[in-house]
Amino acid sequence: MNSDRVKALTVEELTAILEESDSSDSETENVDIVYIPPEVSALTDEEDIDDNLLTEDVLEKDIAGTFEIHGKENSKVKISKTSKNSMKPNWNKTEYPTYSVFPTSVESACLQDMVVQYGEMSPFEIFSLFVDNTLLKLIADFSIKYANSNNRHNFVCSKTELKKFLGILFLSGYNSFPQQDMFWSTDEDKGVDLVKKAMSRNRFREIKRNLHVSDNSSLDKRDKFSKLRPFIEYLNRKFIQFGIFSHNLSIDEQMVPYFGRHSAKMFIKGKPVRFGFKIWCLCSSNGYLYQFQPYGGATQKSNDVHKTLGERVVVDLLHVVQEPSHHRVFFDNFFSSFDLFVTLREKGFFATGTIRDARTGKCTLTGKKEMQKTQRGSYDSAQDNKNEITMVRWNDNNIVTIATNYGSVHPLHKAKRFSRKERKSIHVNQPDILMDYNKHMGGVDIHDNGVANYRIQIRGKKWWWSLFTNSLDSCMVNSWKLFNLLTPDKSMRQLDFKSYIARCLIRCESTEDVDYSGGSSRSSTVLDRIRFDGVGHIVKSDNETRRRCKLCHSTTVYQCKKCNCYLHLKCFEEYHLKK
Repeated sequence: MNSDRVKALTVEELTAILEESDSSDSETENVDIVYIPPEVSALTDEEDIDDNLLTEDVLEKDIAGTFEIHGKENSKVKISKTSKNSMKPNWNKTEYPTYSVFPTSVESACLQDMVVQYGEMSPFEIFSLFVDNTLLKLIADFSIKYANSNNRHNFVCSKTELKKFLGILFLSGYNSFPQQDMFWSTDEDKGVDLVKKAMSRNRFREIKRNLHVSDNSSLDKRDKFSKLRPFIEYLNRKFIQFGIFSHNLSIDEQMVPYFGRHSAKMFIKGKPVRFGFKIWCLCSSNGYLYQFQPYGGATQKSNDVHKTLGERVVVDLLHVVQEPSHHRVFFDNFFSSFDLFVTLREKGFFATGTIRDARTGKCTLTGKKEMQKTQRGSYDSAQDNKNEITMVRWNDNNIVTIATNYGSVHPLHKAKRFSRKERKSIHVNQPDILMDYNKHMGGVDIHDNGVANYRIQIRGKKWWWSLFTNSLDSCMVNSWKLFNLLTPDKSMRQLDFKSYIARCLIRCESTEDVDYSGGSSRSSTVLDRIRFDGVGHIVKSDNETRRRCKLCHSTTVYQCKKCNCYLHLKCFEEYHLKK
């Protein structure tokens, strides 16, 4: 819906209007506040905020600029007509649809190949498959160039320093303070020794101030996310470096919290994150992220103007899938339309999604009002035999309509529901395609939950900072998912995994003892990847201090500078050789 603005409204007033609207009205179930916009080529990307504060953001009472309110279900949007290349639908009522082809799964074979190649890797080595030296060099080069353009010619940044910087960011996700500077506090109830030993407070500030992931001299003025585009494209390539190994895929939106000013900032009513950037995601059903694209708003250019936004998003995200017949795709009614299913069928994709009445291609299903009068658990189904698309309508708590180009009603399953009338739990019939959808649709939500569990808390003044840190958290979640998938016998909890990676990054080139187990009772050991790498192990003499040798336990003044442990000269070589 469009807001008729007689006078300028504040964000607070707009939010109040939306919150007071009838929550049962599907027309306003999900709405976006769109800020109309600052120029992409603005001279600065910094915002006037105190980035030292890590407390929860407070929404500004007003933001400069104009606003539009867009409903997620917009009845005024003209639904595109059936593709000229498709056949006119011919609907027939049937509970047993027929198809010429079915999806085939090669997930097990893909995982077996991946286990052979990556199964012996440590958690940090898995993480380094995503955040590698090439990416770190890319960030370092862009940051130095940005600093030079602002007359800070003395700024330099190595890959090692960036690793420590990223490690501190990750650490803030599970060990945070109200203020950033408290990590370096000398007070006994504050401060983190690991952070203070790795990097000074001023050096951390300097790196954060100059951090950049793009070249400001070559920004695409038509792209609202051009300051992040090289970073996004690189991560997307890394996320699919193993191929699309999952059989079941889901497409949905993710909201990234953001409280500053940007034309792509959205408001979605009823979501845990109401204000922020919207990101379209393609995930596996267990939460591994394959592709993500930030949404730039209704003004975003597209060559497929005849298609709905949902159709364009689905087709764009699925372009990375090389073997469509090996996968099944799930999405909700924001994306679904009869035309989309025709398009996906032509491209060889097998898809399932809930669908709105206006987009069913005039399917001859029993009307919603009639279905509401039927017994709970009843259903109706019809198939377009020409395009092999099936629609199923089911009477649950509400009337649900779902579309598929491979599924069926049968076999029926029993779903447990609470009956207000009988005041007890009952079992109702549930079509097979509905159960399949509920089982595999939530991949994006699972990934988003993993990101939100230990989200990086350190704030930045740059408007793109929240998207940058969210992408880093996605790398962490993907690494954790992949490690547990490839090594189920060594699976780690998410917190233990993130803590381990953060410590590896912070102790890079100056590693101290780390407990790999993430908190088990066994004694900690120097990280094996550092101890046995055969690079940079130098003998250092400390004439003033004697400590126990790590190998023979006698006292010595010699130590390995890299491993940061004391060793006799005769024990030095033996300690660094893998047995």
